[in-house]
Amino acid sequence: MYIHCYDIFCLLLKDLPEKVKKPLLDFFHEKKIQANMRYIKKNKLKVIENLKNDSKNRKLNVVFYVYDDAKWKCQSLFDILTCDENFLPMVFVVKNCAKKDNFNFQSEDDIRKVYKFFKKKNMNVFYAYDFKKKKNIPFEKMNPKPDIIIYQHPWYVDRCQGPVVCSKFALTYYMPYFIPTSVSPVEYHLRFHSYVENFCVLDEKTKKYYSLKMSNKGENIKVVGHTMLDFYYLNKNQTYKNDNTVIYAPHWTVDNKNLAWGTFLWSRDVVLDFAKNHPEFNWVFKPHPCLYNYLLNQKILSKADIDNYWSEWGRIGRIENGGDYINLFMSSRAIISDCGSFLTEYLFSKKPFIRLKSKNPYELNPFVDEIVKCYYNVSDKHELIDTLNRVIVNNDDYFKEKRLELIKKSNLDNNFAAKCVLDDIKKTVEMV
Repeated sequence: MYIHCYDIFCLLLKDLPEKVKKPLLDFFHEKKIQANMRYIKKNKLKVIENLKNDSKNRKLNVVFYVYDDAKWKCQSLFDILTCDENFLPMVFVVKNCAKKDNFNFQSEDDIRKVYKFFKKKNMNVFYAYDFKKKKNIPFEKMNPKPDIIIYQHPWYVDRCQGPVVCSKFALTYYMPYFIPTSVSPVEYHLRFHSYVENFCVLDEKTKKYYSLKMSNKGENIKVVGHTMLDFYYLNKNQTYKNDNTVIYAPHWTVDNKNLAWGTFLWSRDVVLDFAKNHPEFNWVFKPHPCLYNYLLNQKILSKADIDNYWSEWGRIGRIENGGDYINLFMSSRAIISDCGSFLTEYLFSKKPFIRLKSKNPYELNPFVDEIVKCYYNVSDKHELIDTLNRVIVNNDDYFKEKRLELIKKSNLDNNFAAKCVLDDIKKTVEMV
């Protein structure tokens, strides 16, 4: 009963004093979560049984839920499913639920752009958004209808396309578009993380930590690695020509809110000036996809200042916005960044990472905490300039051996995450 009633309770209680309202809302919120969990578990048994039977007569429809092509990190999984005669993979392009005043808000042109991205790659893609009615299409009403749904985004998911409602007819997986970095609850303790039936994580350390913190004790966690790292596994015998590229990749969390990784407000001019003074390197400005809109939406910088900064980079180097960037990593000389996911993703390029540290970042998770000890950590302009000169200009990568030892110890570059997910699906529906 709590699945649909919580919103009604909120309306009924809205005029009560806060000290009376909050405990009641907390009580009903917890009841709603418990009811949804029971609902999902009940549905899962029926769905698995149906998929076992259906898989004997037809291919199973595997749907990737996507609303941002810059955060598309499941190509290896899509490809391996395409090569398997038991599955028909496809992408459903949706509109996220961010409101107009949110920096994550999507216009209909944004949705069309995402669709074109996959269409250009000749992938099986469908709109799951009705442009006439201006709302998302419930996945249950889509044709083809999903049998398995793979989410990459844990937030701004429309209820009619979310894991609770979809548990009636589909098996759900979550492979985050980023590699979790911190101990922040937003990476593992949203309702979404408990509602999805299979929560894919990088390694056993991550599973152990999440299991201690999650209300369901991590019972839905699957250790598979991460599809973004599959590039390194699939191309481990490939050789890359170093084209002397240096990447500057700033995060969007610049104002001590959220994860507070961002150092853009103090590092942006230092890096730009350094790049102008060192034209012997090929410079790439790769901002987080949310950075521009966040600076603008939160009135941190004026539109003229933001546009001017982006234009400056366009004059001396190139600007990269796409989600397919591992090739760029492999041909680079070094990266300068404060992004969380890149801390793990760039490690396997074996190149030096100049990590820009903010003053109040979230604590790192156990594995990433090991990684950053192999990087060049800088906290202010002077440290940054000294490190850029030593590591990039003078080519003194004195932490290289330490990084190589960690790569060998982790063995993640020898893991094929896409196959791990495929094997889990097959095992669940008894194809093996």
